[in-house]
Amino acid sequence: MDLPLSFTRLTGQAAADAVLSPEYGDVYEEVHSDASYHDNPLFSRERFIERTVNQVKLPGFELISARHDAALVGFCFGWTMDAGRWWGGETTAPPDGVLHLPKLAVIELMVRESYRGVGAGRRLLGELLTGRAEPYATLLTRPWAPAHAMYLAWGWKVIGTCRPAPDGPLMDVLGLGLPGA
Repeated sequence: MDLPLSFTRLTGQAAADAVLSPEYGDVYEEVHSDASYHDNPLFSRERFIERTVNQVKLPGFELISARHDAALVGFCFGWTMDAGRWWGGETTAPPDGVLHLPKLAVIELMVRESYRGVGAGRRLLGELLTGRAEPYATLLTRPWAPAHAMYLAWGWKVIGTCRPAPDGPLMDVLGLGLPGA
């Protein structure tokens, strides 16, 4: 089914205002109520807001949202991880050549449960990846979460592990070369 979606791309203060609004917080909380996430404080709404307040200020921050009629279907955002920078926390070294490239750090891909299975997530992520200047994208995902298998099916590769916070889970680092790289 090709669900008619409208996409909005925001940066700067408009992106910050949108992603920190109660509407986006509600979607985040709904997605993270799944059993794959609710067991860890890193995925609480409060920690999402705490992280995002800082991330919206980072270079290259971009928010993509999808709506079906007036309903927020989901959102996706990321920022530019400069050459020489890698994930924080307890992490494995990046693959050769990746550290010295600018990278798109995909931070969130959220799709409400009632809109899953119709291509909304893939289209959201595609909107974020399209036209980016970075030659490479990276993200973190829990190995046992349903999203992990989805990313692998879309061509992402496991390139390491990361525990982004002392109270966070050990996650897989995934990577993907972007068009034009």
